[in-house]
Amino acid sequence: MTVKQLAKLIAILVVTFGICYGLLRLSNGAAALVFDEILGAFLVVVTLLVTASAAMFNYVENISKELSELRNDYPKDSINNVIGVLSELKREVIYNGGLILFLFVMERAAKGVCAYLVRYHPESAGDILNFSVSLRFAFFCVSAYAAMNQLKGFITATEYRDEIAKLRK
Repeated sequence: MTVKQLAKLIAILVVTFGICYGLLRLSNGAAALVFDEILGAFLVVVTLLVTASAAMFNYVENISKELSELRNDYPKDSINNVIGVLSELKREVIYNGGLILFLFVMERAAKGVCAYLVRYHPESAGDILNFSVSLRFAFFCVSAYAAMNQLKGFITATEYRDEIAKLRK
């Protein structure tokens, strides 16, 4: 992950946290119901995305193998460049899968810390709940961004596979 990518993830986290927190404050916490419903789908989304990450890694690996079969027919520099791009795509798939899983664990931890704090500091329950829901929703939004990157990577891999299929004909 590059510094630029990390900065983008942090920006998404901060902006979505701010928007969510602002909406919760403006609605006196009533918007928490909407955010909680969305967060209820987080486990399903994480399960699908991590599974898709493993499948996509295998898909890209198979494309690399197909490309290796064409080494003798095309300039090695071109083939090596494409293999390098595919290797970078495989790394990105692993990073995104790990990031999504990490964000899910952090979301669950934030929920647990919130429950603890509300129990022992009931006088601040509203602020604690607003903060927690905002943070959890920000984690969800960053995961959604990582999922979009995963889909863009899949489209790129599919385009490479189409080009390899054309070269074989």
